[in-house]
Amino acid sequence: MSHTSVFQTLELKFLDLKFQLRGALPVENSSVIILAIDDQSDLSTPHRWPWPRSYFAHVIENLEKAGAAVIGVDVIFDQPDVSNPQSDDSLAHVLKRYPNVVLAGKLQHRRGRISTIEVLPPYHKFTEANNNWGLVSLEADVDGFYRRYPLVARVRDSLLPSFAAKIIQLYLQTETEIKDLDSEVWIGDIAVPKYDSRNMLINYYGPPFHYPYVSFDNVLDDQEVDLVEEYDVDAFDDPGDSTLGIPPGLLYSGELKDKIVLIGSTMPELHDNFPTPFLQEAFSGAEKARVEMPGVEIHANAIQSILDRNFIDVANPWFMFVLNICLALLILISVQKKATLLNLFLFFLLSVAYGLVSVLFFTKGHLLIPITTPVLVILFSFISQISYQYILSQQEKRMLRGVFSHYVPEKLIQEIIAHPEKLALGGEEREVTVLFSDIAGFTTLSEHMKPAELVTQLNEYLTAMTNVILRHDGIIDKFEGDAIMAEFGVPVHFEGHQKAACLAALEMQQELKKLNRKWQQAHKPLFEVRIGINTGIVIVGNMGSEKVFDYTVIGDHVNLGARLEGANKAYKTKIMVSNFTYEAVKEDFIFRPLDLIRVKGKTKPVQVYELIGSRQTPYTDQFMEMLDLFNQGLVAYRLQQWDLAREFFEQCLRLVPNDGPSQLYVERCQFFALNPPEPDWDGVWDFKVK
Repeated sequence: MSHTSVFQTLELKFLDLKFQLRGALPVENSSVIILAIDDQSDLSTPHRWPWPRSYFAHVIENLEKAGAAVIGVDVIFDQPDVSNPQSDDSLAHVLKRYPNVVLAGKLQHRRGRISTIEVLPPYHKFTEANNNWGLVSLEADVDGFYRRYPLVARVRDSLLPSFAAKIIQLYLQTETEIKDLDSEVWIGDIAVPKYDSRNMLINYYGPPFHYPYVSFDNVLDDQEVDLVEEYDVDAFDDPGDSTLGIPPGLLYSGELKDKIVLIGSTMPELHDNFPTPFLQEAFSGAEKARVEMPGVEIHANAIQSILDRNFIDVANPWFMFVLNICLALLILISVQKKATLLNLFLFFLLSVAYGLVSVLFFTKGHLLIPITTPVLVILFSFISQISYQYILSQQEKRMLRGVFSHYVPEKLIQEIIAHPEKLALGGEEREVTVLFSDIAGFTTLSEHMKPAELVTQLNEYLTAMTNVILRHDGIIDKFEGDAIMAEFGVPVHFEGHQKAACLAALEMQQELKKLNRKWQQAHKPLFEVRIGINTGIVIVGNMGSEKVFDYTVIGDHVNLGARLEGANKAYKTKIMVSNFTYEAVKEDFIFRPLDLIRVKGKTKPVQVYELIGSRQTPYTDQFMEMLDLFNQGLVAYRLQQWDLAREFFEQCLRLVPNDGPSQLYVERCQFFALNPPEPDWDGVWDFKVK
């Protein structure tokens, strides 16, 4: 048996346990009664099994007299009765008279060089008289137990209903065809959820022989049919006598009226009994034997489940995926170092608690939540975390490499491993270039995406951006949702960190274009990213407590870098740098002066620029002309020549219609033309928000 089969079998046994813990459901008012082809009937009839089909014809007539709503015959009549052809005629005649009778057919798998499926319908004489029949073939699970029930079968171009589906269709008196959809089968107005491609999961009402049973001979035995002498009492049409305490026969008792009557075998020698979740064991003398459920009662359970709409829902796979992730994270968070007994107790407590919750959902809410996979996730997460912490405690340098490799370039890791004292608390002043990036409108995007899809796409984006930053010798300080904070020039100082940050920003935008093209083809949301870059003296080092700390940077220049990222929104730009960064790299890149701004929380204005690209990047003459006109417009703007400035910016828009800064300055010129600033206006634009 494969590992997969072992886990499947284990999960199925948990399902059986849930049934047994839930217990039997009442069936006293069931719509289904079983007419048993049992040992008593075989002894009482003049003929031994197999009986003449005239017996079934007579029983069907009596059931119709007693008011049965639908009659299902769970006996395969695929061949003529060669010993008594007249009995076939009797049954065919009855079937033609009563269209509420359903016969049984089956599927037969023929194995050879090519495996084929053959449909074995009832004998053609019967289907010509009454074509109501359904498949009684059942599929066993990997452990040989029967928990699923086929609703339909697609054989070549035909959709064949199951025995239960056809019976329910007649019982509901619906002329609507049975519909086979991806996740459910519609029978009339009842949507039956699928457990797999063609089966429902039977919600068993109880153990074998839980449903009302009547012996076949009790319906056969009337004044027209003579049974073996000691059994021949005309049980069916006996009106009874209340004065003598003799109950009426089934014709008068009303027990069969408006019921679905299923005729099927309970005799062990006919091999129509099957193991189910309510498998019982009984002692016969000194031996213990299994009490299996007759196949006809499996049909009864399926029919009653559908009529009651008493279905077992299976937990959504995405829900289970997220749940498994959460369980794994819970273990990763909860496992304590050097607390083996506590960790073992945690593992058993969480596993037992999950199992109890799963049982509660099944017994109270008819929701099947798998147990095996989540418990294995808990176990493997526990083992993995314990193993990881053991290795971590034994190999400190390997730990440092493993941790820092996620956000620090390799050559910086070597420096940290060589000098682990740098991980001590404290800091030092250092000139550093900080880079902040954020996804525009991410909150709105996240509200319209499923959590699992959002996490997957965000991780893909963050991975790509991280790789770019590391390639340019930057370090990832932290992720805050969709935002990235990175530094260049730490923990090991290197010349040209300003240029490295600018190159990283440009490559991040290029990498994002590739991702957006890929996401567009997959019909996923597209990201727009804004980046702010600033250079200055900051405090760099490990900040936090003695046990928990982060390697980070703090200071006014860090805050300014974060503000520049947000300021992009006003100008509809993608990369904004301060004059502190610009002065160090202005010969290497093409910039456009944007504004003299004062960000929230600051008193001194800062000249900011838009980083457009490297000097080696080719641009069209039209674009370069637009940049020249923009600079002229900015000069006129600062001289408060509003009409002239607006004319320059409008020319920019004619060359590049969607240029964000030009659009902004056209609006400002229109505003200041109507609302002139104070005479001592210094050209600074104040940002009131972050």
